[in-house]
Amino acid sequence: MINQLIGVKPMGFNNVNIICTALLVVFVVFGFSCSVAAAATDQAAWIQSNDSTLKFTFLEATIHVKIKNNNDHAEFFKISQQYTGDGTVSPLIDWKVISTDPPALRMINSINPGGDLGWEIDSHQTRSVTFTMVETSPPTPFFIQREGTANTFWPIIDDPGLTATWFLPDEIDYLNPNLELQLWQGHFFFFLKNMEKSGPRVEGNVRAPIVPINSFLIASNPTVDFIDNENPSAQTAAWDVTLFPGQTKSYSYTYQWPTGKTVTPANRQSASTRINAGDLVAVDPTNNTTDNSSSIPTKDTGVPFGLLIVGAVVIVAGIGYAKFLR
Repeated sequence: MINQLIGVKPMGFNNVNIICTALLVVFVVFGFSCSVAAAATDQAAWIQSNDSTLKFTFLEATIHVKIKNNNDHAEFFKISQQYTGDGTVSPLIDWKVISTDPPALRMINSINPGGDLGWEIDSHQTRSVTFTMVETSPPTPFFIQREGTANTFWPIIDDPGLTATWFLPDEIDYLNPNLELQLWQGHFFFFLKNMEKSGPRVEGNVRAPIVPINSFLIASNPTVDFIDNENPSAQTAAWDVTLFPGQTKSYSYTYQWPTGKTVTPANRQSASTRINAGDLVAVDPTNNTTDNSSSIPTKDTGVPFGLLIVGAVVIVAGIGYAKFLR
C-alpha cells in the first residue's frame, strides 16, 4: 500500500534472488583475488644464469631448537651437515659444526664426514640446544643457481637477482613422530662480494639464501627492503643492494617457527618508522601477546583471517537467502 502511495513499484522475488546471487558471486571472487594477490606479485620466470657478479664469501648459521620426547624411552636427535634445500638449486651446501650448547655427544650412525653429533632426550623430557655451523663447500666464493628456462627471449629479459632456497624446519617430526619440535629459531649471517674489479657498480635484488617455510622473519640487519612472495608459504627476506667493484657487505637475518612477529620491511615503513626503528629481538612463542598474523596457514595460525571474513559473509548471505527469499 505504501509503495502504491509513493509511486514505487514493489520488487519481485525473482529480482531479489538475482541481486543476492550476484552479491554472493562478487564476495567469492573478491575473496579469492585477495587470497592470491600477495603470492602473485613476485611470480616471475627465471632465466638460467651461467655466473653471478655477486657471490657469497662466508655463510654461517646458528640454530636454536626446543624438542620434547613424547615416548616412554630415551630418544636421540643429531645435526645434519648437508643442506639440499627444496631440491631445485645447486650446489649442495656442506657445513662444519663449530660449537654446540650444551656439548653434543657422538652418535651411533654416521652420515656426515667424521661422525655425527647430537643429543639424548629422556622420556617425556623437553630439551633446548643451540649449535653453530659454517659453510665449507662449495668453495667460496659461490652463488646458488636455480633451475630455469633457457634464454630464448630477445632483445631484453628480466634480471631477478640472487635466488633463495626453502626447507621445512619441522622435518624431524616426520622422521620421528615421538619427537615434537616446539621451537625452531635460525640466525644466518653472510658476506656478499662484488667480484668485479672495475666497471660500473652492481645493483639488484638479493634474497636470503636459506629460508624456512611457514616461519616468521623476526629480525634482519640491515632491514630487509621487501619480503619476497615468490614462495607463498615463506617470508623470504630480500634486499635491494648496491656494491661497487671489489666491495663486500654483510647481511644477517633471523627466522622463528612456529610463531613470531614479522619485521616491517623498508617498503612498508613510513619515514618516521624508518628513523626511529630500533633493534629487533626474538619473540617468546609462549607469550600470549605474540603477533601471529600471517597469510600462511599452519597448524598454529590456521586459515588466513581475510578468508575467514569472506567465508563468514558468504555463509550469512546464504542463510539469509535460504530463510527469507526462498
